[in-house]
Amino acid sequence: MAINLASNLTAIANNFILAAKLTERDNTVMRQLVRVIQMKKGVNQIDLPKFSTVSVAALTDGVDLASPTSFTPSSTTFTASERGAMIVITDKAMRESQDMVGQLAARELGRAWGKDQDTQLFSNFDSFSASIGTAGTEITAKYMLAGHALLHGNSTQPIPMDGKISAVIHAFQAYELQSSLTLPGTNNVPTDLQNDLIKRLFVARIFEVDVFQSKDITVDGSDDAKGALFHQDAIVLVEQQAMRVRQQRDESLRATEFVLVGDWGHGIWENEWGVELYFDAATPSGASI
Repeated sequence: MAINLASNLTAIANNFILAAKLTERDNTVMRQLVRVIQMKKGVNQIDLPKFSTVSVAALTDGVDLASPTSFTPSSTTFTASERGAMIVITDKAMRESQDMVGQLAARELGRAWGKDQDTQLFSNFDSFSASIGTAGTEITAKYMLAGHALLHGNSTQPIPMDGKISAVIHAFQAYELQSSLTLPGTNNVPTDLQNDLIKRLFVARIFEVDVFQSKDITVDGSDDAKGALFHQDAIVLVEQQAMRVRQQRDESLRATEFVLVGDWGHGIWENEWGVELYFDAATPSGASI
């Protein structure tokens, strides 16, 4: 457990450092894009059923159906587990800081929670059945259209007609995608779409897909990253206890503990309802576009 003593409280006492920490992490992206299921009290594990597809055949009057379809469900188990973090701030640190350290600490814990939740949910992308892109390849709108087509053209496990389709890619991939769509004279993207993308920056709607960016997607040693395009029911988040922040005094330490805890779990419900997007995520140099 790290204890912030007066001797090493630069990150708390310094307004700029703490503000940087608070703004460094993006707000959570994934929670709004996946299926969230609240668990009942006393339950930390649920089974969600899946059913096979049914085929329709021609019939002969007076003749029984020869090949009935077995409609037996399979199930996927989702388990919630406890996750948390704690910051300990001494009274001396409180006195020496000009900021509302307790409030800022709670906000920082909340941002840490969002980052952790996003990171955990991103780990599901690698398990999708379909994948588009290769290492070193720059993402373009054409690849997004291909992913959209793969979802809608999937005959083995068709995606639900209701529910939204989203894509999440690394911020550096978002830069490449935006560049391919918004640079005049280099493509045939309609002007109104270019203007919309410029105005909305990193959030865009392309081919019925809402595209989001996050810096918390892992970039490998070759500057490539795995995002995904998926239906909201592809990934499930189960929640037994929502994130909560509490504070507690430790008089002998002359300090206050700020504790964040929650119980949740995640996993893929149907891996054919998502497409992995594996593309270059090199740091933009600014030298060329």
